[in-house]
Amino acid sequence: MKIVSSEFLTSAVNPGGYPPGHFPEVAFVGRSNVGKSSLINKLVNRRGLARTSKTPGRTQLINFLPLTTAS
Repeated sequence: MKIVSSEFLTSAVNPGGYPPGHFPEVAFVGRSNVGKSSLINKLVNRRGLARTSKTPGRTQLINFLPLTTAS
């Protein structure tokens, strides 16, 4: 699978803020500073899509990043 495009959609704290779920979802879970954002950026071949911080524990929201793929 090749990711053709990706973009930041929204961030949310609770289910009321989640966008409609019409597509399959993938979750990246882990402790601070394990490279979740760096992995996402590498998978979509785009710098800065998933933002990184020098301070651990800064991300406290769920970020939604829809992807367009090609087989």
